Amino acid sequence: MKDDSPWAPLRHPPFRALWIAAIVVNLSMWMQNIGAAWRMTELEPDSPLMVSLVQTAMALPAFLLGLPSGVLADMVNRRRFLIITQSCSLASAALLTALSYGGVMGSWLLLGLTFALGTSNAFGMSAWVASNIDSAPKGQIPASIALSTVTPNIARVVGPAVAGALIAVAGTPTLFALVTLGFLLSLLLLRAMPDSTARPSLPPERMWNGIRSGLRYMRHSTQIRQTLRLVFVFVTAGSGIWALLPLVAREQLGLGPGGFGLLLGSLGVGAVVAALQIARFYKRFSVRRIVTIGALTFAAVTALIPFVTDIALTCALLAIGGMAWMAVNTSSGTVIQTSAAAWVRARVASVYLLVIMGAMAAGGVLWGAVAERAGVAGSLWIAAACIVVGLMLTGRAHMHLGSENDFGTVEGAALDCVSAEAETLDHNAGPVAVEIRYSIRAEHHENFIAVARELGLARKRNGAIAWRLYRDLEHPEQQIERFLVDSWLDYLRQRDRITRRDQELEEQLLALSHDGRSETRRYIAEA
Repeated sequence: MKDDSPWAPLRHPPFRALWIAAIVVNLSMWMQNIGAAWRMTELEPDSPLMVSLVQTAMALPAFLLGLPSGVLADMVNRRRFLIITQSCSLASAALLTALSYGGVMGSWLLLGLTFALGTSNAFGMSAWVASNIDSAPKGQIPASIALSTVTPNIARVVGPAVAGALIAVAGTPTLFALVTLGFLLSLLLLRAMPDSTARPSLPPERMWNGIRSGLRYMRHSTQIRQTLRLVFVFVTAGSGIWALLPLVAREQLGLGPGGFGLLLGSLGVGAVVAALQIARFYKRFSVRRIVTIGALTFAAVTALIPFVTDIALTCALLAIGGMAWMAVNTSSGTVIQTSAAAWVRARVASVYLLVIMGAMAAGGVLWGAVAERAGVAGSLWIAAACIVVGLMLTGRAHMHLGSENDFGTVEGAALDCVSAEAETLDHNAGPVAVEIRYSIRAEHHENFIAVARELGLARKRNGAIAWRLYRDLEHPEQQIERFLVDSWLDYLRQRDRITRRDQELEEQLLALSHDGRSETRRYIAEA
């Protein structure tokens, strides 16, 4: 298998085990969702509300627990965290199976167990995404992320088909039993993976502080912030085709449920093809160009669908649309994941997932409402126009793939140059003010300011609540960097979070000074 093969990361055993486990989990969740919805139609044949609540019970936990789950996944050992979440899923699925075989499954009990499965899935989502980079082989991170995006699309294509066939042949209890075996297999794969997570040297953050630090990190990361904005705009506009596809199938093409599944499968097949090839595109084209071409292609597909009445041509268009959809979202997701430092990766992933889910939900309501007034065709044409306008509005977003220098932390940076007395400080003491003095030649002044501003953003991302750069009026060659953190523990965390890129910026500032040195002073508030 060549290094540039889209399958190359699977040669790495930890990533291969995680990837297979993710496929099994996604398949299990899709099959459980289909099985629970079908079982509810049997339990409550005259209640569309109860049937629709199955989807709500599965999706609601992701909205409620998305960000807290990201904080937890950053605070604890991710492999153990995934083992715990999959153990909970296994227990819920096993109970669902036993009660179904026992003939005592009621509608509210079915909703409760579905909600329990949705909760364990919500807790694990961010950890799955963040673990892709943790387990990825060096030099193959974009390909690893692309492969990880294949798993939900394979599950989306295969899961409903397997579930429908198994329900028809053996009934929902047997389907739930297969789902239980799936969670058991994923749990065994996770337990067999080596635990390469380093033990943290500092106490974990509390939940609220973890949420604040995650949001602060994204606020001061220009690339992540702009890419999230692009994702929200594109997914909101592009969700029109997903929301209205059932109406296209029934009213425009005259298809039933099977035909609708064929259309969804076409989107899924296109998405899988794009995900397998996207890593090669990164070597030939810029991410910005891939996203632009992908968004314009998806807009074209959305605009053309209302004109097509041939099923084969519609499937071909949807396959192209699936490729374009995946190209935009995989590229954006890869930019975000490779730009996030290791300590905050799961939190960034959780916000990214929440943005996509929120945009899909908002888009579904929006384009459904537009379709009631303008018709399905009119709604799709407006959606296509919105994709183009949105691309123009977000066209200046910084988008480039990060490297290990961007997210790899520096070992042992937390306590460098700290006095023996400072090491005994109470972790809650603070606020802490830090002053770093540089002596800069006049010819280096502009370069120093530019590098210092970039370093200032890094200090804010890593925990500083305020940062400024000052010039000493009595000694104009003196530049003073000052920043403030909430406590001594937060300062130690800030030092512990330094990435290789941050360290490079610090070294660049030193290289621009007279003697390659700086003077650092730390102050603790007493009144």
